[in-house]
Amino acid sequence: MADPKKIADDLSKLTILEAAELSKMLKDKWDGIGSGHRATLLFEDHKRTRQEPLGHGESLFEFYDGCARHGYDEFRSLVNGWLAKMPAEHRDKLLTRFRYGKNREFGSSLSELAVHEFIPGSGYRAIPHPDVSGSTKHPDYAATDQSSSAPLAYIEVTTVNPSDSEEAEENRENPVYNAVDSAAIPAGCALGYRLVRAGKSSPALKPLVADIERWARNNAETAKTKEVSKTFTAGDWIIELDLYSGGSNPEPSEHAIGVIDMRGGIVSPQQDLRAALRSKSRRYGALDKPYLIAVADGKNHFFGKDSVNRALTEAVFGDEAVKFRGGTAYLTHAQNGFWHGPDGPRNQHVSGILLLPDTELWKLRDERGQPLLAINPWAEKPLPDGLRTMRRFQADNGHWVLKDGTAFADLVALPDPWPPKEPG
Repeated sequence: MADPKKIADDLSKLTILEAAELSKMLKDKWDGIGSGHRATLLFEDHKRTRQEPLGHGESLFEFYDGCARHGYDEFRSLVNGWLAKMPAEHRDKLLTRFRYGKNREFGSSLSELAVHEFIPGSGYRAIPHPDVSGSTKHPDYAATDQSSSAPLAYIEVTTVNPSDSEEAEENRENPVYNAVDSAAIPAGCALGYRLVRAGKSSPALKPLVADIERWARNNAETAKTKEVSKTFTAGDWIIELDLYSGGSNPEPSEHAIGVIDMRGGIVSPQQDLRAALRSKSRRYGALDKPYLIAVADGKNHFFGKDSVNRALTEAVFGDEAVKFRGGTAYLTHAQNGFWHGPDGPRNQHVSGILLLPDTELWKLRDERGQPLLAINPWAEKPLPDGLRTMRRFQADNGHWVLKDGTAFADLVALPDPWPPKEPG
């Protein structure tokens, strides 16, 4: 038995921060003892009153845990139900990532949870972190028969996220954006926001907000009939604002920013997808079963089903390229695809790719955001039939053809309609 006096002496040496961290760890550990149900919950049952939308840079877990808007009870119930189906060890790791990770970990955890649900929805058992012969690493899941633990396929889940430098810049921008958004501008007005240059350090925000408020008051009438814009400088930050006026609301809005200009730059989701596939393709050595890689997009690069279809096709066969034959132009693919390179087929051990166009769950029934499967025409080990039932690309008589199939949302038993409709 442990010596209580020695434990007390050791605890007395902890700093305040260390003691607080220990208290939190013990609470997490002991709260689940004697209550298996409570231990499975990500979102506990408590009174929620929040109606405000997600704030810029706000924690996704805290937002989802506190939001009382329509549909969020159903979201929380869905996630809790999916988690309850997981083996305890794997579920506990996901719970930690959901609660204490950054927003990118929250999104990747949602994707991993959805893929776990996809496996039994396809008729198989999902075994988290199976052993693989010849490797000390473990894929996310194995799909097995209902009555057996022998793998029929291995499944890995990965997420495409902004780079560390992009995330760092966004974290620096969040206080600037929120300060501008909190500006007290006249009723009926709204701001269009565009970041021209991000600084390396935090600017003085009170003078910036005061300048914006003064400019908005002085130009509210003019903005009803003319375009009004101005570039603001705060330290080494440069922000361009447009002023819109003429709204009918007699009360000032809680949020000054009404329009956000998307950041510029070249969007190449097929290149991000290829990079993610390459990083996971040989992680577990030579697998003796089919291998499916699921990739979720955390960069919000997809704006419709056409962009999803094109990105997945270019990722596996190569970037689109225009060539000429006899003076006539035709569209083909460069030989830089994940499945087709300069010497022909490659990465034939990867049997299929499942693309999730979003890391959240709200768009899973939106036609523009449907997950899509691609089946390798040169696969050494074809995917089991049950994992090939959803909407998919596959080879058919030498052509790359989009086939109808069961919606991913139906395979994971997502409610229909989704998101839930407002009553009345």
